[in-house]
Amino acid sequence: MDGNQALDPVSAQATQWLSETGYGRAPRLSGTPMVVALVVVYRPDKQKLETLVRALAPQVALVVIVHNGSQTDSADWQQETNGIATLHLGSNLGVACALNAGFAWASTQGAAYVLSFDQDSVPAPDMVAQLLKAYAALENAGHKIGAVGAQQVDHQTGRLAPFIAPIHGRRRRVFPLPNKPLEVDHLITSGCFVPLKAWHDGGQFLDALFIDYVDIEWCLRLRSQGWKFFGIAEAKLMHSIGVGVKRIGSRQVAWHGPLRHYFLFRNGLYLQKLPYIGFWWKLSDAWQLVKKLIFFALVARPRSAHVRAILIGLHDGWRGQLGPNRTPFE
Repeated sequence: MDGNQALDPVSAQATQWLSETGYGRAPRLSGTPMVVALVVVYRPDKQKLETLVRALAPQVALVVIVHNGSQTDSADWQQETNGIATLHLGSNLGVACALNAGFAWASTQGAAYVLSFDQDSVPAPDMVAQLLKAYAALENAGHKIGAVGAQQVDHQTGRLAPFIAPIHGRRRRVFPLPNKPLEVDHLITSGCFVPLKAWHDGGQFLDALFIDYVDIEWCLRLRSQGWKFFGIAEAKLMHSIGVGVKRIGSRQVAWHGPLRHYFLFRNGLYLQKLPYIGFWWKLSDAWQLVKKLIFFALVARPRSAHVRAILIGLHDGWRGQLGPNRTPFE
């Protein structure tokens, strides 16, 4: 990195967190359940990935990095640090496929839990311990737990990101309180603590979605089977909104190219057809899609490329044509 280049804000704040505990290198307590951290990457930023792995390694038994078609050389990880493995999928098979590959690998290692991440996140030094503690309490209370998730903190503003309450009417943004796990509609991939039995018994991630709505569909499918999902206030995860997200007022708007808009609208419409997703959720998300369609049709540039991608996505979603897209939008 150029010596005059500013340090990435994720890495800077993460370094502050990690330095307070010497990179959080407290030993994992003997007898605790085996937790595998799963990091899915595609053309990763090496500095961000290194920061994340340094934060994760002391808190879990193993870290597995699933390279979704990326060419990053990861041999140095295996040489320098025990407990870190890499899986190369060979080509970009999508987020869902990468998650399933990582979960399957963790299962072969005897893991009890998988904690999933993307490279734009950094966990607090006690995040895993807090999630384990909350999970155990909820399970002891008789809940059928699909996953528990960390409270995300915006690395630039320090604001807490809201969860979405289970949708039975109007969409509500909610925040868990300390010592009070909050049942939520779904959890995003990063900071999601999943018992392997939920993945085995409830079903795998839907490969055909490729990207966008992968975590949401999985949570909604499991919720229809009686599994529950909770947000945990004490478990903190610093999250970067990423290059593809812009702030407009107090809101964060995902700002992607035509290809991602294709997947967003395709998969969003496809979920409208799934029988295990409730009416109120479908109505709420349909309204979100309408607002996004109007917004991006007005402000995205080049407008014709975005509108074309959105319309093709809606067409494919309605017809159930999923998988990786082959149309050259970009």
